[in-house]
Amino acid sequence: MKKIFVYLSVGLVLGLSSPVWAGGGPEPTLTLNSSVTLQSYRLRSGDQIHVDVFDFPELSKDQIILPDGTVNVQYVGAIRAAGKTPDQLSEELASRLSGVVRKPIVSVSVAGTRPIKVNVVGEVGRPGPQIFNGGGGSGASTNGGYSAQETITGALSLAGGATPLADMRNVTLIRQKVDGSTEQIKVDFWQALQSGDFSKDLPLTDGDTIKIARLAEGDAVGEQMAQAIATSTLAPKTVQVQVVGEVKGAGVVNVDPRSTLLTAISAAGGPTNDADISTISVARLTPSGKLDKRQINYNDLAEGKTTFQVRNGDVVYVGRKASKQMADDVNTFLSPLFGLSGLARIFFPF
Repeated sequence: MKKIFVYLSVGLVLGLSSPVWAGGGPEPTLTLNSSVTLQSYRLRSGDQIHVDVFDFPELSKDQIILPDGTVNVQYVGAIRAAGKTPDQLSEELASRLSGVVRKPIVSVSVAGTRPIKVNVVGEVGRPGPQIFNGGGGSGASTNGGYSAQETITGALSLAGGATPLADMRNVTLIRQKVDGSTEQIKVDFWQALQSGDFSKDLPLTDGDTIKIARLAEGDAVGEQMAQAIATSTLAPKTVQVQVVGEVKGAGVVNVDPRSTLLTAISAAGGPTNDADISTISVARLTPSGKLDKRQINYNDLAEGKTTFQVRNGDVVYVGRKASKQMADDVNTFLSPLFGLSGLARIFFPF
């Protein structure tokens, strides 16, 4: 006779109640598959699941949820799986099998998910439709590798991360319900960033829309929020900064979102010998669309006396030494008149 565990409740892999051994001899060790997705994940048509009935291998097998949302299980027949969590399906299967198997222990794990498409709008790097390609048993996107869970933050990651102007206190999940009505759920990720509690990072379903609001002009926590985003998983992988003027490799550089102004200038090859490093200019757009200009001393940055974190879209200008600039200006003025570009050097032999 097969030995059976008697459990107070049937759980999904983790969270099982302490077993009471009903057979003779030493109590065996129960090992179940732990590669299961979030308990709140809702199964859907096309998902691949693994049904495991402990100690009954003939009932344990992989299943693909059919287009009508059902799976076929031996001795049970068709049972609806779509719309249920793995936990809920486990409990229903255990109940249905109890007439065939004495006190069945059933677990359902997700072996792969079908692609879902969501829309991300607002303050993200690449707003628009985002596709989770599924696979892997963790509800993960395989866009370029194992990169994003099918959650709100996973969608933000696929959309290029939150911008520095994102108001993470005001993130909205918009979902079309079965009855045709629209449900809107507000999530405060600023609080999550501060507390480390991301329990409100809700799982997504096909057709969901995530909206990230823009910070209001003069918001008191805007700068602090932008810095927190830059050091979190909500940030883009890199930010683009345009470095122009007296640097060895002027142009757009891609740097880590946590980078300082010094890092951005270094990524552009560093200052030239003719650079005036006493003052560096940075131009940045504010939430209202105005241009914010700042002057920063390079030596202060290099000596650690001040720091300045760059943001996506910043324009950095490294000027030219005054004497060199004057010679260039005179040369530009005289050349059309005399056709002698070297004449300026007679008066400004630098």
